[in-house]
Amino acid sequence: MTEKTPATDPAAAPVVSNNPTSADMKSAGPKNAASSPPSPRAARKGGASPLVATLVVVVLLALVLVAALWMQRQQFLAAGREIATRLDALNSALNQTRSETRQALALAQVQSDKVAALEASVQETQSQYTALEQAWQDFNDNVSDDVLINDVERLLTIADQQLRLGGSVSNAIVAMETAQSRLARAGRPRYASLQQTINGDLDRLRAVKTIDVPIQAGRIERLVALVGKAPLLVPDAVTAGAGSAAPADAPAAAGPAPAPVGPDLPPDAAWWQRWRAEIASWPARAGGALAHELGDLVRVQRVDEPAALLLSTEQAEQLRSTLRQRLLTVQLALLMRQPVIWKNELDTVSRTLDTYYDRRSPDTLAALGLARELAQIQIATPMPDLSDSLSAIAALRADGSGTVKGRD
Repeated sequence: MTEKTPATDPAAAPVVSNNPTSADMKSAGPKNAASSPPSPRAARKGGASPLVATLVVVVLLALVLVAALWMQRQQFLAAGREIATRLDALNSALNQTRSETRQALALAQVQSDKVAALEASVQETQSQYTALEQAWQDFNDNVSDDVLINDVERLLTIADQQLRLGGSVSNAIVAMETAQSRLARAGRPRYASLQQTINGDLDRLRAVKTIDVPIQAGRIERLVALVGKAPLLVPDAVTAGAGSAAPADAPAAAGPAPAPVGPDLPPDAAWWQRWRAEIASWPARAGGALAHELGDLVRVQRVDEPAALLLSTEQAEQLRSTLRQRLLTVQLALLMRQPVIWKNELDTVSRTLDTYYDRRSPDTLAALGLARELAQIQIATPMPDLSDSLSAIAALRADGSGTVKGRD
């Protein structure tokens, strides 16, 4: 039996290499594949990813650093601008302060100059005053006795005239004090007795009780006002005007006040009790209304002078005018220290008020009381005379004339 050898395809048949190296490589290929080093391309592919990541991180860090530096620079720039603004404000404030300081210094300099001028003026005035005082002292030391005595006598004469003519104690005290200071400045022992005499007269003048003229004049003015508005016994123009103005100031009388209806009646009383109390109050109401109506028709009043009820409106006005003139005379008597005129005029005013005025009025009663109080005041107080001082002056003058004759 013949064996057929399969046909082989030259393409499919393995090519047997006679090169032992290739055979060895083929046989050793599967075994040493794992231990052989990688190719450069494979190595580049495997190490690229960590390097890229590192590079990205470095770039990011650089960007963050750049951003931080930029922000810090912006902050520095803003801070620099704020500092520059503040420096400008401080510079302007400093310049303004400097200008104000210069103005203050200039004003202080002006004030200092004025103070210096005032001090110089005060020193000059003081020196002038000292010179005048020294000159006055020299004049007093060198003045003759006749001139000094004449000055003191003139002052004492003025004081005596003020006491005798005007009754002015205060003016007399001023003149006496001037004479006393004149003698004290002279400082001459031979006039010590005269100075003591003047001191005694001054003490008597200061002890005199004087009348406060302004207060008494004010009381007289109040009396004039009361005389002008007090009502007379007969209605006149003043009383009619006051009566017409009374309803505007006070509510007019609306008749007698009704009697209370059942004062002991409780608020929740029955109607028949209220009616009974109302009927019981009718007689009292009727009597009150009748008395009110008859009171306006009939009036009983005591009048000491019947002629006071016969005054006309013109006569009443003339009476008020006469009283005002008498009160003016009272004021003149107070100023001129005339006690007789003062007393007589006030007594006349009191009699007129008591006779022609309505004594039920508060104004009339107030005017009467004030007139009587004023009439009791003694306006003529006893004034001390200056005879002791004038006698001492006359004695000194006589002594001086005798000395002069003896010397001659």
